[in-house]
Amino acid sequence: MTAYDTVILGSSANALTAAAYLARAGQRVLVLEQSAQIGGATATGEFADGFRADMGLISGRLDPGIVRDLRLHDHGLEPIERDTITSLLPDRRGFTLPADREAAAEVIRGFAPNDAARYGQFMRLLDLASDLLGSAYAAPPPQAQHPSAADAAQMMALVGRLRGYGRRQMTEVMRLLVMSVRDLLDEWFENADLKGLLASAGVRGLTQGPFAGGTTFNLLHHLTIGDAYFRATASGGIGAISRALAAAAQAHGAELRAGAGAPRVIVADGIATGVQLASGETIASARVISDYDARHTFTQLVDPPELEPEFNRAVANIRYNGSVARINLALHELPHFTGIADDALRGTLVIAPSLTQLEQAFDGAKYGSVSDQPYVEACIPTLADPTLAPADQHVLSIWLQYAPYRNNLDPRRLSELALERLSEFAPNLRSIVLHTQVIMPRDFEERCQLSEGHLYGGDMTLSQAFFLRPVPGFAQYRTPIEQLYLCGAATHPGGGVSGLAGKNAAYTVCSSQESGISIQNVQ
Repeated sequence: MTAYDTVILGSSANALTAAAYLARAGQRVLVLEQSAQIGGATATGEFADGFRADMGLISGRLDPGIVRDLRLHDHGLEPIERDTITSLLPDRRGFTLPADREAAAEVIRGFAPNDAARYGQFMRLLDLASDLLGSAYAAPPPQAQHPSAADAAQMMALVGRLRGYGRRQMTEVMRLLVMSVRDLLDEWFENADLKGLLASAGVRGLTQGPFAGGTTFNLLHHLTIGDAYFRATASGGIGAISRALAAAAQAHGAELRAGAGAPRVIVADGIATGVQLASGETIASARVISDYDARHTFTQLVDPPELEPEFNRAVANIRYNGSVARINLALHELPHFTGIADDALRGTLVIAPSLTQLEQAFDGAKYGSVSDQPYVEACIPTLADPTLAPADQHVLSIWLQYAPYRNNLDPRRLSELALERLSEFAPNLRSIVLHTQVIMPRDFEERCQLSEGHLYGGDMTLSQAFFLRPVPGFAQYRTPIEQLYLCGAATHPGGGVSGLAGKNAAYTVCSSQESGISIQNVQ
């Protein structure tokens, strides 16, 4: 008899979601986190005395069904909505769009009347597309090459949903999946300022510019998981989501161990039988689930000779090249943003003045450099959650693209770029900085074991999505090694904090004939 039914390696929202569902189904579950803090790229930690900030992703929301199933509000989860997005423009101009679409159209009418008339219709089209994706995201992807009866039924249900949109809307939705976000926005809008802001979510987390085909799919992905324009976090930072999930998993009997050190998967005759820690400790289990991305799993946790050469080649060809740098500033007072309403400072601030400037920001990354005018997002989480800093002091959290992994970046240069960009709109910013933290893609790789520092487990492009994620033939959370599964952002439906990959992986484990687990507890 093995010590555990399931050992899960890693502790992102996906891993902890899988742990909670499997434990609720009666499984003996152990979660092993290599570092001292659970959460991985969704951790919130102290970066200066009394100041805490998100270390990786700065926003995200769990799938509502997961929140409800696991009763996460009972485990301390308190969501915080960021229901505005503000474009910071040259010459200290700017505008703020609220989540309410009629109110947003009124804002747009002030500088682009023709675009205001189309905004609501545009967002409704995106709703249709993200609704379709949401249906696909809610279940493991079908096996494309040899579909089962259940796979065929799933695909037919999606086709039926698409047909229900009507011929015209169905065609429009299908076009969106392959379009560049530039082409999409050029079709709908005239104003360059508006197009720059709306395009920013299409390149978020990608080492591509808005002119690249398929960037509209990245936009739709973020919309589907509720993390595009109007975002959310939680009281205590994004790491509070992981803490609530951990509490739910433990309430159902799962065990969590942080600071476990680097693990290796034990494989005997092509079957995963447990893990071995760096200390030499061996833990037996009926199955192992890796929360790490495919490259790290199949090169660091498993010896490549255990796998077929074709599979190793497919893993080697996954596109990563993370290009997000995270900069956290400890401030002794609130920065004064010229011309920006106080309420807007509780939302997301974006510097993406136009499609052309976004593309130019990407141009440098193609050759391993950083643009003098990078794409920047920023938020001040302490306005909604004062517990993240000492009294009357603040945290400014910055997301900077493009800072390519394939370059020896200077953290001082990145922090200076961020300060230069934001100081144009907040002239007192430099004078109130107490401490600066810079986290680059290579830091994410070293600290969180994210291949090439990619925060989403690999590029969110159509060629790395659905039944192609992480590699063709192995998109249903299983791997070529029996009883070894994947559950992280590297799997369908991809990056973010929705938890759906973890829930779908738990469903896959429960549905396997040898598991003996009640699948009802994961549905």
